[in-house]
Amino acid sequence: MKSRIAQLLPMIRFGIVGLVNTGVDYIIFMLLAWAGVPVVVAQIISYSCGTANSYILNSRWTFSKQQANNTNKGQLLKFIVINLIVLGITSLLLQVLHTETELPLALSKLIATAAGMIINYIGSRYWVFGSPS
Repeated sequence: MKSRIAQLLPMIRFGIVGLVNTGVDYIIFMLLAWAGVPVVVAQIISYSCGTANSYILNSRWTFSKQQANNTNKGQLLKFIVINLIVLGITSLLLQVLHTETELPLALSKLIATAAGMIINYIGSRYWVFGSPS
């Protein structure tokens, strides 16, 4: 039972960090959109703010046990790469949902964010911060 909880702990922590990052991203995005900033530009700025927060919290809290004694200098580069991939996918998805459907912008943003969270978790857990022991 305890090992099962230990296996789920990184996922739970990632989810909590993800909620915080989503809040940062979403609030900044909606403020920028309200101010008239183009959707993709607002997405890039808001996602970048959430990403900076994500790296700090995930590296120090979510996956810290996995990287004890790990001084992988490529970790930040991997983090940037996975987040650039997610940013590209979410920006494209957001633009398509916003322009090709009648979904409200706020809902389009939430759908794109959810898709990005799945990709980001897999990339972060297994590539950026290493697979769990």
